[in-house]
Amino acid sequence: MVQGSISSVPEEDGGSSPTSPLHARDLTFNLIDKSHAVVLNKLWHSRLPKVQDGPWQFAFCATFGKIIYAVALWNNPSARMLPQHWLELRRMAIAPNSPKNTASRFLQWMVRYFKKNYPGREKCISYQDTAVHQGTIYMASGWTIGHISKPRIRNRSKNRIGTGRKYRTNLNGIEADASPKIRWEKDLA
Repeated sequence: MVQGSISSVPEEDGGSSPTSPLHARDLTFNLIDKSHAVVLNKLWHSRLPKVQDGPWQFAFCATFGKIIYAVALWNNPSARMLPQHWLELRRMAIAPNSPKNTASRFLQWMVRYFKKNYPGREKCISYQDTAVHQGTIYMASGWTIGHISKPRIRNRSKNRIGTGRKYRTNLNGIEADASPKIRWEKDLA
């Protein structure tokens, strides 16, 4: 099993088991180097492991000792019609051996961090892929549904209509676009 460490991404020996179970309340939450979060996202993300190297405004990790159990990458909203002073959780990846409730506790901590340090940002948003997730972490963290999109398949093989520019490629394949998405929201005020 692969875990992240603060300094590297080592492999566990696989033979030892902890003497006491780890709980999400035992985790520490901090900022992390953005490139390290990208690497761990590639290892752990359930649906969108491939992610661009940047531009990320914030990267966070959940740790116990020197072991990383979760990472998150934030930026301004990708949807151009949304206010650009909001914050969008673009990726959150949880290690397979992380303690129960790590994701919801991590979400709560990040919201508190933004409320304290960036109150002018107004709102946090995140998109749930309905094909593979139930939205449990958002419900448990007190987020509300802001919008539900329709499923769509984007044809990115041609140039954008009215321009000579190509569409951005979909690094994770077209299946990730095909299911409806739920936009979850959490006010920072």
